[in-house]
Amino acid sequence: MDDTRHALTMRVVEEIVLEAKDDWVGLWEIISEFMQFALDEATLRQRTLDVVRVLLDRGFIAGDLTRSPPGFKPWPDQRPEAIIERIRSEWLALGRIPNIGDIVHFDLPA
Repeated sequence: MDDTRHALTMRVVEEIVLEAKDDWVGLWEIISEFMQFALDEATLRQRTLDVVRVLLDRGFIAGDLTRSPPGFKPWPDQRPEAIIERIRSEWLALGRIPNIGDIVHFDLPA
């Protein structure tokens, strides 16, 4: 990863870490950080997954929000590579850029 890409990735990571102190963070929130750059979808997906990888390395947990009872349910496989591949696969299957509530949310480590 070049220096500019790395710096942008780390800036987005820090924004997401701050957000995660107050609430679960959806994949769409990471994506929205990159929308100002008019990236093609493949580049947007890769940049988003770069951020996800750093979050996972910092201990973030991937999962789904639940309605009843309201809460967070971690995905069973928390291995970073499994999470990255699941997000990539579900994004491609979705056929569009994920929006609010799509695919995954993240929680801070306990």
